[in-house]
Amino acid sequence: MIATLFVVFAFASSALGDCPVPPTVPGADIGKIAGRWYEIAGPTAHQISPNLTCITEDFTLRKDGNFNLTVLSTFQNGSKHVEYGLAGRTDAQNSLNLYPMGYKTPYLLTFYIADTDYDNYLAAYACYTDAGLSTIQGGLILSRTNTMSADKYAELIDLLVNKIGVSSDSVGPIVQRGCKYWPVLQ
Repeated sequence: MIATLFVVFAFASSALGDCPVPPTVPGADIGKIAGRWYEIAGPTAHQISPNLTCITEDFTLRKDGNFNLTVLSTFQNGSKHVEYGLAGRTDAQNSLNLYPMGYKTPYLLTFYIADTDYDNYLAAYACYTDAGLSTIQGGLILSRTNTMSADKYAELIDLLVNKIGVSSDSVGPIVQRGCKYWPVLQ
């Protein structure tokens, strides 16, 4: 999924310019991101990640203050998919640098938190600038449970699309019904 996020963002939206950096969420404490999150909405380039459902993201705090990131999901045929990464702290309390593991050529993807209360929801986007020429973005909505109210979902989509500038074509709902979730991995 981490590699998928990068490739999806590469196809999802590109334009000249810099990555927008949201203001820090009041009371931000990136350490509170630890634990399991359910992906309610995510990148929509299905040709890259076809039929992934039941996506969870587990952030496990490391001794160095960074996080191990485990992304678990299921294909519609029932087979399971897993990706691992390192989520490194930055100087800001509203961003993490994601480094996918297991790839010959590592790359950096910055994960910006646009809004969260850490207990219930998190809206974020990833941004990558290719040689300073094009900005590539994709949105993500996470929840501590596998559901979210329609009002909160609409509010967070509006934030990502209309205030941050994520293309509405690059973020969409993720199926979280009928899931048999993997246990939280440590």
